[in-house]
Order: sequence, then structure tokens, then C-alpha cells
Amino acid sequence: MTKLHLITYGCQMNEYDSERVAGLLQAQRYELTEHESDADVILLNTCAIREKAEEKVFSKLGQLRGLKARNPRLIVGVMGCMAQLQQAAIVKRAPVVDLVFGSPAIARVGELLDRVRADGRAVVETGEGPLVKIAARPRSEPRLKAFVTVMEGCEKHCTFCVVPRTRGRERSHPPGAILAEVRGLVAEGCREVTLLGQTVNAYGRDLTPPTDLPALLEQIDEIDGLERIRFTTSNPYNLTRRLIRAIRDIPKVVEYLHLPLQSGSNDVLARMNRGYTRERYLDLVAELRDAVPAVALSTDLIVGFPGETEADFEATLAMVERVGYDNVFAFRFSPRPGTPAADMADQIPAEVKARRNTRLLDVTTRVAAARSRRLEGRTVDVLVDGTSKKNGGELSGRTRCNRVVNFDGQGRVSIGQLGWVRITEALPHSLRGTLASQPEDAACLSK
Repeated sequence: MTKLHLITYGCQMNEYDSERVAGLLQAQRYELTEHESDADVILLNTCAIREKAEEKVFSKLGQLRGLKARNPRLIVGVMGCMAQLQQAAIVKRAPVVDLVFGSPAIARVGELLDRVRADGRAVVETGEGPLVKIAARPRSEPRLKAFVTVMEGCEKHCTFCVVPRTRGRERSHPPGAILAEVRGLVAEGCREVTLLGQTVNAYGRDLTPPTDLPALLEQIDEIDGLERIRFTTSNPYNLTRRLIRAIRDIPKVVEYLHLPLQSGSNDVLARMNRGYTRERYLDLVAELRDAVPAVALSTDLIVGFPGETEADFEATLAMVERVGYDNVFAFRFSPRPGTPAADMADQIPAEVKARRNTRLLDVTTRVAAARSRRLEGRTVDVLVDGTSKKNGGELSGRTRCNRVVNFDGQGRVSIGQLGWVRITEALPHSLRGTLASQPEDAACLSK
């Protein structure tokens, strides 16, 4: 049996795609191995959002040269966003690579590997293809949580982003295919799904007849056995009142939203082509917290975008303080080939980016810690998904607002169950609690 080793870089969408590839190839008598030295095929699923992510891939490909020299029959493949964006550079810089293919070709991965073996030369397949809903997954232990792609692509054309080039235009999967996938997951023991899309809240407008994400959430909510529904990533431009009401009214939709801001400066937002202003973003947050006082918010922020002044950066810090994020993913601007931002004037020096990034992390850590401390003394709904990393005798799970909680299950709850836990202490990266007999206050946070 052919042995397959998968290495995944980047986002949740890439994790999902790697599962699809593993499932498709297992159906063709491939066997997954955790050891690259045992593999007949090694596939790297790559990210192209930042230069650092690409250099990690090239570094790994360099490491694989020795393995290929010892095993000339080994097939090395590169898939994903970097394959779509940098296919020429991959072929030139990494002759160890036998196969380069983009996301549209995932459904044909078995055929592409057969071509490599038959032709005895590198195969590159990065053209556009039809949107295919692939439900195949690798055989494994039942999982409590799973990702489900509901749409792919993006048409926002932010000036710093390569996604429209690597993932193509926005295309939604039909509701029926998504519902069938979720039902299958639940039948296998899944209790929570996260719906994925580059701009997930634009879901459905390209379908015939058109639909939207709230309608899909309503249908998924009716699936017996499912406990929680999450979705990511949302663009503020597409955040509608109807979706805000869905977060409020649909029982299984959690009180958590990832809403990328990117910058607190209107000038920078305009240069980024984000399609909204600081004021519009704050209005959306106010609407959200008015409708769902318990909502927890996370965001993405970029420091050092071309032309970002100290005043622009201070505006970003002020937004973090004002919004009060529960979690922030901060990134230094990385110029990507072919994007307008890469050629903009006033590129920010690396040392300035580093200094601003450090300041931002200090502020976001302090703000998030304050948000966590507000949970102390509350009783929250926890989906138990494993044991504590630091104490194998304790259970661990997540709240609806996506915080990790460690507690003693006292033999009354087990993995896969929901439990009510009273929070006793907020730590830097998790919460501690004690098992409660009944819910006293189910909200993760209050306004």
C-alpha cells in the first residue's frame, strides 16, 4: 500500500483541504503515515499570505532533497495557495518537487499522482476548475469538532491580499451538499462544526436561487445531535442586520465572531481597499453588542502597511482599547508579489514594523486579559473536548465564546459532553473552573 505523508501550513481552509486529500487518497489505497521517512508520497499544503510562510515551505523542500536522494521513487508535491501563486518559482527553486497543484485540482489528486508516475517528470496543474464538494475524510477516531467549507474564493481585492488570485472568485456550495456533509459528521459523533469561507458572510448570493448565510444557519440548526455552529471569516462589508439577528436568535450559533479590522485608520483602510471606515466598523460592533451582549470578538490587524504613520498606528491601538477584543491576530505587513500594496510608496522599515508589532501585542494582551477576568464567577456552558495539557487528570473544553477551560470533571462529565463550569480564575491563555450542578449564568460575557 502506498504511504502518504501530509504537511499542512496556514489557515483552517488548508486544514480542511488536507483532510479532503487524505480522504480521497485513502479511498485509492493510500495509507497515511506520520513519518516522512516512511512515505512514498509527501504533499505540502501551503500558504501564501506572508513571505515567512513561503520561506518555511522552501526550507522544508530543501530538507527533503536528502530523503529524495535516498529514495528516488519518492514523490514530493506542493499544493494550496503558494502552489497557485508561485508555481514557476517552486519549479525553479525546488527541483525536488514532482507535482504542483492548486486548490481547484484537489478532486483530481489521485489522477495527478498517477500522471507523475507515468510521465516521469514534474506535473503542474494550477488552472481554474469547477467547484466540487468533496466530503471524503481520512479514517480516524470520531471527532467532536470539524470544519465544513461552505464557499471558496474572494472578490474583495484588498490591496495586500493574494486570495483572489490563489482561491479565485467567490463560489458557494449548494445548501443541500453542505447539510449532507454536516449530517454525516454528526452521525460519526461530531458535536460542533465551523463553517469556512474566505468571506463566509457573503455565502449564497451567487447561487440560483440566491440565499444567504442566515438561511443556511437556520437549516443546520435543525440537525439533531449537533450542539454548536461557528463560522469564519466574516468581512465587515458583508455583516448584515439579518446575520446579527441570526447570531442572536439561532440557538446553536455561538456568541463569537471573528471580524477582521486590519487597521484603525481610515486612511490606511482606504489604501487597503477594505470597503468600510473606522466609524462603520464601530457601528457594526455597537449593533452586535446591542443584539448579543454576550458576543465575544476577535480580529486581524496589520501593522506597518505602506504609508502607515505613527498617528495611523495610534488609531489602531485606540480601536483595540475601544472595541475590547477577546483575541487579536496581529501581523507585520508582508508585501506579496502581484498585489498593489507591494508596489506602494512609503514602505515601512522592518525595525518600525517590529516595534509597532510589539506595542500592539502588549495592548491586545492586556485588553484580552481584562475581558477574560470578567468571566470569573460566572457559570458557562463548556463542550468537553479532551484532557488538560498540563494535568491529565483534568478535563478541558471550550466555552461558546471560544475560551479554553480546564476543570475537574469529578466523574460526572466526560469527553464529548456539555457541562456547566463555574469560572474561578482567568489565566493568560486559559480559564480554570469547577463543575457546577446547574447553569447560573450562561452568558460568556456581558456588555
